[in-house]
Amino acid sequence: MEGKTKAPKTRRLNLGALFDWSWLSKVGESFLSVIPIVAVVVVVYLTGVVPAFSLPGLVLFLVSAFFIGLGLSLFQIGCDRSMSQIGQTIGETLFKGKKMWVVVLMTFLLGFLITVAEPDLSVMAGQIGIDRATLICMIGLGVGIFLVVGVLRILFQKSLKIMFLCFYGIVFALAGLVDPKLLPIAFDSGGVTTGPVTVPFILAFGAGLAASRSHGGRSSEDSFGLTALASVGPIIMVMVLALFTDTSAMVYHFESVSYVEAADFASCWESVLPVIGGDLVSQFGSVALAICPIAVFFIVYDLLFVRLSLKQLARILIGLVYAYLGLVVFMTTVEVGFLPIAQLLGKSLGSDASLVWVAILVGGLFGLFGVFAEPAVHVLVHQIEKVSEGTIKSFNVLLIMALAVGGGVALAALRAYLGFSILYYMVPGYIIALGLTFLVPGIYTSMAFDSGGVASGPMASTFVMPFVIGFTVGTKDESAVFENAFGSVAMIALMPLIVIQMMGLYAVVKRRLVDRKIREGFIEADDCQIIHLVG
Repeated sequence: MEGKTKAPKTRRLNLGALFDWSWLSKVGESFLSVIPIVAVVVVVYLTGVVPAFSLPGLVLFLVSAFFIGLGLSLFQIGCDRSMSQIGQTIGETLFKGKKMWVVVLMTFLLGFLITVAEPDLSVMAGQIGIDRATLICMIGLGVGIFLVVGVLRILFQKSLKIMFLCFYGIVFALAGLVDPKLLPIAFDSGGVTTGPVTVPFILAFGAGLAASRSHGGRSSEDSFGLTALASVGPIIMVMVLALFTDTSAMVYHFESVSYVEAADFASCWESVLPVIGGDLVSQFGSVALAICPIAVFFIVYDLLFVRLSLKQLARILIGLVYAYLGLVVFMTTVEVGFLPIAQLLGKSLGSDASLVWVAILVGGLFGLFGVFAEPAVHVLVHQIEKVSEGTIKSFNVLLIMALAVGGGVALAALRAYLGFSILYYMVPGYIIALGLTFLVPGIYTSMAFDSGGVASGPMASTFVMPFVIGFTVGTKDESAVFENAFGSVAMIALMPLIVIQMMGLYAVVKRRLVDRKIREGFIEADDCQIIHLVG
């Protein structure tokens, strides 16, 4: 209309457009995963039940915990911008116009390279007497081979539960042949493999594959299960390695780290600073060897098959730099402060016969609080509530899962004290888990077996495992470590398989009871009715 003029547009500076503040949530999540461990350790220190735990050692632990959280934050930010994007991009394009041998080769290489970069695996491999490179390569082969199996399962629509039965049958057949010294390590390898690098990558990779190969309503079901299959491969491959390993000369060398027991701050920092410097230099090189092959692989894959824009590719590569720096900080701090304190705490509690049950309780608390603080677990429990259409509440899942994992760690510590075979846990546990697969819908089975890898997060290998190792040395000696101390991560990975499927069974039974009551309300005995339900 004439006589009216439009008001001039005001230009405003949108700070949100200039800065991406989403990284703040990742910082909070990473520090949240460390805080419960810190709280338990501080309480133990304040009670004075561990005489060797000095104030300088506690301060070193608190500083280490801060840098663990910082390293995990950088690492998670980098993984979200790189590993997850790489997994989703390759998953969505893997089947497009490629021959089968190319699909198999690409998938195998991805599984191997991602495993080599897994920090949890590096931490565990550093605590075992077997050559670290050999162990990591064998586990990488296992993940690569079984990731291929998982991809072929999605492609040819094969039953996941039948695959689990076959592969775990192979696991327990090999278990009867493996030296008892390496048996717990084999079961632990399946849990530590699915860590902060592998899980987000495989979940994104599986979601991309399922979306590109959607078959009716199977897309959501196919997106789960890859992580579970990838965790079976390392168990089998480590058992195969154990068949050709001479364990007669294997003795665990427990190294008491003097600076965590220092009586004053001057001697503590004087001893620890050179260790930090040397370990930091070492980690810069070893982490680069783990991350660079992934970057090279994706650049070549992108040039051949995808052709992302320069901006998208640069964002992914910058994410890898974040992941690299975070992993360097994380690994250095674990080696210097976190792991030695965990071993000292376990050994001190185990050395006093009156505190053995306190140590078992403390181990259970580490497992329980670790689940509450693990961000990936919160994502999983909300998925379960969504799939069950509200029948199973997310908080109930979280609580039951935390109690189960806490109980699993306590049982692992009890086994370390009593000294019986890990098969007394694994055989009945997997019989129950595999039996439940025939009673619940496939989506619950897939989520349950994936949840084992989700529950065994970074704190499992960096604190729970060394705590149980120290406890075993305190209650027995170094010769008992291989056979009795390892297996805690395997217990963390096992418990969710059972409890989540049992909750799935509860949801199925409850739904059937509700349906039967509805039918009884409509239909009376000897009554013929025609009922039209509209809505």
